[in-house]
Amino acid sequence: MNRRQALGLGAAVAAGGVATWFLQTRPPPAQRLEMTPVVRAVLGDRGSPHAGADAPDVTVVVFTDYQCGICKMTDPALTALLADDPNVRVIYKDWPIRGPASDAAARHALAADRQGRYLAVHQAFMAAHGPLDPIRFDEIAGGAGVDVVRLRADLDLHGAAIDAQLRGHALQAFSLGLAGTPAYLVGRYLIQGGLDERALAAAVRRARRG
Repeated sequence: MNRRQALGLGAAVAAGGVATWFLQTRPPPAQRLEMTPVVRAVLGDRGSPHAGADAPDVTVVVFTDYQCGICKMTDPALTALLADDPNVRVIYKDWPIRGPASDAAARHALAADRQGRYLAVHQAFMAAHGPLDPIRFDEIAGGAGVDVVRLRADLDLHGAAIDAQLRGHALQAFSLGLAGTPAYLVGRYLIQGGLDERALAAAVRRARRG
């Protein structure tokens, strides 16, 4: 292979990578769902970690995994939405589908919820660089303001409840027909794929229109 062919191949590989990234992060059209018991239960869930308005006019539910690259890339859009829109509620559904490290991270975040520190730990895990290493979990949680000794105790004390919560999230994901993470239910509109700040705000506006 000569230099020109090598450069051409490199350009093709780079273009393919860009195209793959674009397709992965560009969400498909939103699917408007009927207000079935499942959809109503997901939107009305008060047991999962949440942030934002107590009486929202739009609820955003996000299914996420801490080892999902697109989840990490687009998570700041949720933070921005909460800061910019006082009438939105965000419900976080940990759905750890990428192996044991994802599962362990989700359990740590849900245990931190017993201290009122879910969102801080969630954001810390999303901001963590590189593959998640369980050895770092205490360090990440501690850096997010969690009492690590209590966190370890809550993982044991509330282990069965956390198991049930994760099973419930998985059942809801399957009931909605989700293919993976991230996935959003914005009002009754289902969107599978990453949403940046602009796209998420547009999805909320559409939900408000009904």
